Amino acid sequence: LFTLNMVDSWGDGWSGAEWTWTEDSTNSDADTGTLDNGASGTAPLCGVGCYTLSVGVGDYPSEVSWTIVKDDTGQDEASGGAGESATVCSGAQPSPLPTTSPVPTVLPPTPMPTIKPTPSPTTAMTVSTFDDLSDAITNNGNNAQINVVGNITFDAAITISAAVNVAIRSSVGAVLIGGDIGAGSGGLFRIEGASDVTFTGLGFKSGSASNYGGCLFVTGSSNVEVEDADFVECIAGSFGGGMALVSSSSATVSDTSYTSCSAGEYGGGMALYDSSATVSGTSYTSCSAGKRGGGMYLYDSSATVSGTSYTSCSADNSGGGMALY
Repeated sequence: LFTLNMVDSWGDGWSGAEWTWTEDSTNSDADTGTLDNGASGTAPLCGVGCYTLSVGVGDYPSEVSWTIVKDDTGQDEASGGAGESATVCSGAQPSPLPTTSPVPTVLPPTPMPTIKPTPSPTTAMTVSTFDDLSDAITNNGNNAQINVVGNITFDAAITISAAVNVAIRSSVGAVLIGGDIGAGSGGLFRIEGASDVTFTGLGFKSGSASNYGGCLFVTGSSNVEVEDADFVECIAGSFGGGMALVSSSSATVSDTSYTSCSAGEYGGGMALYDSSATVSGTSYTSCSAGKRGGGMYLYDSSATVSGTSYTSCSADNSGGGMALY
């Protein structure tokens, strides 16, 4: 009677989000399922009466959307995303028996289902070379969703400017590798212009900048989220060997490691100036700074730090693990 159209904007299935088709009159589940893989799929929804479709959250809820279509009319009956539900009805409902009253009892009409907006479209791409990664960021801008499926050696630093909802992740733990490519600030990525970028499941190795941010440089009120990442042997000539944030920027860093990262002056692993950060479940190991803050350095900045360790980090002047000014 109905068809469920399932869409995943990333193109790799719903990643743990499951749907349930429940008969309202008995509150019993009539069917369940998911989008195992790919960008789209369908499933039949059968039954007479009123049913509620509920969709779980999964690992990447922003990628999930769905629509219920009535088979005999081809019209959309309801739509939504992860964590949402809708009720639809089909078939003739039994009329109530008349009572002894001269006026028969009339049931109110069945309410129409709530139509929920479909999430904003995203652009999903899979990349394995530097040119593909650079083009995917440059050409797609806002809402770009990029899956890196192989290690990539950078030919130059990549700038992300005035772009929001950009997600760069790896389903295979790919490593982004820098080197002496002549970057001033941001050896691998320079993020500016109030951009909003998420990095997940990636390695950052051997990024090098003569000034700020050996691997990542974040400026101009931009925001980054870094999850399940590894920064290894990233070097900045001055500030923030692994990552540097300046000019009212912010970062959320979780389940990440900084190993053997260094800065010529401040913040071997991570450095903040006039910025803020939330750091959790993160480790700094063998990171160093020429002056202050072997692991982290904060100047006129704020940070919330939890579940984080500093091992064998050092600074020539003060704050082997962390320095605050």
